[in-house]
Amino acid sequence: MRLLLTTALCVVSLLGCNHDKPKPETKISSQPRAAETFGAMNTKPSLMVHQHVKGQNVYVECILSGFSFSTESGFLQIKVDGKPFKEMKQAAFVLSDLPKGSHTVTIELMKSKEESYQVRNTFTVEII
Repeated sequence: MRLLLTTALCVVSLLGCNHDKPKPETKISSQPRAAETFGAMNTKPSLMVHQHVKGQNVYVECILSGFSFSTESGFLQIKVDGKPFKEMKQAAFVLSDLPKGSHTVTIELMKSKEESYQVRNTFTVEII
């Protein structure tokens, strides 16, 4: 009987605590967030590239600022040894099955097939 009474008292006290929850003290700001103002700054996009060679594949990660694939209509034009290789609409990708030897890879941010943002990054990889 004593155990039942103690359990009931604990349940009642726990249920009673749900009504006095503190309210958050944060204020809602009417200023746009950084992501919303990012595109509005009209800054020239920039491109930084990280790459890693594994076998005959080159794993590429592009870090873009001033550009977003979700809001812009542009793409990345990838050239290997000066020849068009791929067009990508994502910042991370794999250049697969490159032949053995040294290759120069150029990644350029394009507005359309004819118009470039004049933002590019060139690097050399060695496929063994």
